[in-house]
Amino acid sequence: MAPKLFTIAIAGNPNCGKTALFNALTGARQSVGNWPGVTVEKKEGFFELGNQHIRVVDLPGTYAIFANAEDERAAVDYLLTREADLIVNIIDASNIERNLFLTSQLVDMQIPMVIAANMIDIAEKRGLHLDLDILAERFGVPVIPLSAVNERSITNFISEMAHVVAGKKMTPKAIDYGEKVEAAVKYLEPKVEPVAKLLDADARWVSLMYLGNEKSYADKFAEAKVQINKAEVTQILGEESEFAMADSRYSLAHEIAGKTILSNRSKRTWSDKLDSVLLNRWASLPIFLLVMYLVFWVAVTIGSAFIDFFDVLFGAIFVDGLGYLLTDVFHAPGFVSAILADGIGAGIQTVSTFIPVIFFMFLCLSFLEDSGYMARAAFVADRFMRFLGLPGRAFVPMMVGFGCGVPGIMGSRVLESKRERFLTIFLVPFMSCGARLPVYALFAAAFFGTQAGTVVFALYLAGVLFAIVYGLILRRSLFVGEASNFVMELPPYHLPKFKSLMIHSWLRLRDYVIRAGKVITIAVAILGFLNSFGFVDKLYTEINGEKTEIVKSEEGYAMVQDEKEVPLPEGVVIDESKVQTESEFTAGNGDSENSLLSVIGKAITPVFEPFGVESNNWPASVSLFTGLLAKEAVIGTMNSLYSMAGPGDASAATETPKAPEVAAAPEKPVEVVAADSSVADSAKVAVADSAVADSAVVADSAAAEPATAEEKILIAGVDECPAEEEEEGGAPDILGAFKEALGTIPENLSEVFGSLTDILGTSGELEAQNAAELKKVTLDKILDAKAITCEEYASIETFSEDEGADKAREEVFAKLAAAGLTLSEDEIGALEEGDLSETADIYANLRSYFHNPDKNGNPVDGFNWQVFAFLIFILLYVPCLAAMGVVVREIGLGLGVLMAVVQTILAWAVAVLLYQVPVGGNVFWIVSSIIVLVATFVFLKLFGMSANKKGRFED
Repeated sequence: MAPKLFTIAIAGNPNCGKTALFNALTGARQSVGNWPGVTVEKKEGFFELGNQHIRVVDLPGTYAIFANAEDERAAVDYLLTREADLIVNIIDASNIERNLFLTSQLVDMQIPMVIAANMIDIAEKRGLHLDLDILAERFGVPVIPLSAVNERSITNFISEMAHVVAGKKMTPKAIDYGEKVEAAVKYLEPKVEPVAKLLDADARWVSLMYLGNEKSYADKFAEAKVQINKAEVTQILGEESEFAMADSRYSLAHEIAGKTILSNRSKRTWSDKLDSVLLNRWASLPIFLLVMYLVFWVAVTIGSAFIDFFDVLFGAIFVDGLGYLLTDVFHAPGFVSAILADGIGAGIQTVSTFIPVIFFMFLCLSFLEDSGYMARAAFVADRFMRFLGLPGRAFVPMMVGFGCGVPGIMGSRVLESKRERFLTIFLVPFMSCGARLPVYALFAAAFFGTQAGTVVFALYLAGVLFAIVYGLILRRSLFVGEASNFVMELPPYHLPKFKSLMIHSWLRLRDYVIRAGKVITIAVAILGFLNSFGFVDKLYTEINGEKTEIVKSEEGYAMVQDEKEVPLPEGVVIDESKVQTESEFTAGNGDSENSLLSVIGKAITPVFEPFGVESNNWPASVSLFTGLLAKEAVIGTMNSLYSMAGPGDASAATETPKAPEVAAAPEKPVEVVAADSSVADSAKVAVADSAVADSAVVADSAAAEPATAEEKILIAGVDECPAEEEEEGGAPDILGAFKEALGTIPENLSEVFGSLTDILGTSGELEAQNAAELKKVTLDKILDAKAITCEEYASIETFSEDEGADKAREEVFAKLAAAGLTLSEDEIGALEEGDLSETADIYANLRSYFHNPDKNGNPVDGFNWQVFAFLIFILLYVPCLAAMGVVVREIGLGLGVLMAVVQTILAWAVAVLLYQVPVGGNVFWIVSSIIVLVATFVFLKLFGMSANKKGRFED
């Protein structure tokens, strides 16, 4: 027989230890969701108590339950369902009088209850001695002493709860609020009966709720068509009902606290001593900024050290592994693999790369919350935030946004007012998240040299300044109103428990992965589809009576069989008049000109031309699309597409590699064969560097016998070496990928503490750039020496760590020295550390396309405003899909779309001004962007007037 399900609801003020008790009882057996109809977080978990299966519901922390704010309404609505068999009301034993206001409201609901006097140890350290029996007798319910962070105390609490659950449930004694209040209740009870029926509640409770706040359940009063004569109620009470009810409750709390506290020898606690420093008038702000900097550093830097682990492992499983299963095992069509592996699989891989940064961000936030500093941080920031019409606690989500916009947006839930919550969500995306940092750093290193750090800092500062200006505009247009009164308890400092921190962080991370991950995965799948599929022109003709696909090269035609090029049958001559061109919709066009994504990018490039994205720079337009997945994807997309699109303005690019010397052309045509062809005696075209792909040189090896090992040809250009044959595709090595992924963690962590003073990462980018460029120069010098073979060149070009590689390199260096070329230590270090494939090429490509042109297309020396405008657009335009998924969940689809559209329009207008005013000089675009900015403000003002008139942003 299954154990009976018994439900306990935990209620209490914020920072009273409610969540600590919840975690101690349920451990990791928790689920996180939302309360019906609101975005307030709902947590519930389970634990066993004897033969009872206990469900625990953690109600939102609140100082009162007037059912106005979303968290209060969620708590009251749940209690009215009577799903809870028992309420556990947690009160702070060190501040009992303040906590009893909520207790009196819970007593009015007449639901079986237990009072847990938490922080009893702290109360005793402060010199407070409590008689909990008096408290129990006054309310008629059990009162259990508790320290939610002490395992022994938790064990005792569970034991006491076992007796409560097994015995008769104690319904609290009804409270007598005095002659005037009781007279008002008697007057209201018959009038509110229809409302009580709608709520399935007691008429006395509805009357008390109305007296406490006449807006409580105003919607239900309207639905029941009940109108109360406020003047008569005021006449009975002798004053406004809210004041009378509040006075009665506080008087009751003061009376009970006075009897319960037997002695009060207040002592100066270590929390008080810490606050004298941390909240000092002069020291509080610097300390606060230092703490936020450390949070940012831990989340971004340490979290980033684990990104490669998730990227490699999840890529091997969900992209390579799934692709192999679909293609090689189940022989699924190419489009199925493109959608499932390259689409959804890549989406899962993308989500996984957010996990470490978000986990460490949540870990830091949980530490600050559990330690008690988070409340102080909000207090310190309150004065500045009020300038934007926000309370101090709104600063925390914005600060979190510097690490990742997703937890920053989710952190807005701590705000009680809907208007403030929505305004904060609109501003968080302007904080430059960690995903934008690689884009900033790479562009800054490529274009601004020693000023790279200053430029990156300017981008971060620009985001903050724009958020301030935009916040002031929204405050006067869409979200009109003043900041709510900021009242926050400063809880005593605690040393957080490791278990509690892990549970907190895990639950928040799981919520992100499940909820935001759904949106990201679907969106990545769609973009993956657009990136993989496209229309490709194919050539067909008849060969031996069958329609056959052919390809044309400089050397003639070849057939296509099983997606490979093979020679034409002997004696077959292609009649070009019979060759037909057919456009086919195919998969496998990722990061190429043929993909639908590239077609879209080319089509919309004119939209971005006003801020410097020229028509031939369509890869930049495509990268803005892929940047929706994750902003760091901008660089990868650009580099992939640039390598296929060819160089841009060559005059602005770095020096291109010189063409290698080649032998005289043979008398007969040279047959060009793919690098992986099985025709071993044919000539091969080897292209080692994508930057010179269009000038590949065909080496003549058909007219001569292959050289023996002792007679290897000395090379004057890397293109004279045959390309390595690619291994045939097979099952991906998941175990090898796991080992490789593990290996990235210590390697990345070894660089962590060096970044403590370079959190922006620009020095590392500059070092990588310098190493790559020195390596390129050094390799050119080695090629010019004409003293080594292909194998010897490969040993220093790749700097392999295989066994014997060091000795082979020493022999090569000695051989070069004998030929008159001695390499310096810096050059040898560059050969080892420089990464041409991912660094040098991308710098050359970026400089080729971003050359700061004026309105006539001529490059302008000095500060590259074209690049800066492009980066500002990346900073300001629509957030990544992960963030937008959370935005839609928090504020709804309509406002989410409005936010994305307005933000992108503003990004466009600002970027246009930044480029056209100093460089472009096009008056039409300058005037147009100003008109767009003004029109956007007017639209927000008109839309805000309509929305505020309807009360869309009221609680």
